[in-house]
Amino acid sequence: MSESRTRPPFTPEATIGPFYPGVFVADMRQDLWDVSPLVAHHPQGRPITLVARFVDSRQRPVPSLVVELWQANAHGRYRHPLDASAAPLDPQFDGFARLRTGDDGVLRCRTIMPGSHPVPNQHLVRAPHLRLTIFASGIDRLVTQVFFDGEPLNTSDPVLQSLEASLRDRLIARRAPHDADEYQLTIVMRGDGETPFFDDWES
Repeated sequence: MSESRTRPPFTPEATIGPFYPGVFVADMRQDLWDVSPLVAHHPQGRPITLVARFVDSRQRPVPSLVVELWQANAHGRYRHPLDASAAPLDPQFDGFARLRTGDDGVLRCRTIMPGSHPVPNQHLVRAPHLRLTIFASGIDRLVTQVFFDGEPLNTSDPVLQSLEASLRDRLIARRAPHDADEYQLTIVMRGDGETPFFDDWES
């Protein structure tokens, strides 16, 4: 029997999943400032826009990432059963969005500045922050947090201060020079300058 007949057929190259259908993003909130196109009400708090740019180890944009954003409202309360604090809920604010990066690796999310909140059963207070979960082809998920330039509680936040000083700056979104309500951050997925990622986001 010839060698060509004993070799198994080649398996075509395939990209590792998971793969997300368009409705996975399209059916979810992508703008937390506008409650509804037909409703004039807005959430309580200061409106801001997060502009996050995702790049790989060579600083190339990473398109089609699915990014989930979770945050407290302006009073520091999450709309979640595990948050039993006395802070009020905002009926106009869910605190959850799901977005996809464009071909330029950028996503824009309009929301409000989250409030600070105490850590349950500890004498600690979290600085205002956003929690991001990143899904992409070939990875399960990556979890990180985004802080804001100029927030006094950054200097005592337990998560931010758990990092080496050289890494903290990679999680702090800076005000855009043309708009004080826009915050910009580059998230490096891997390689030199990689953004700090966490095992979970329960803190």
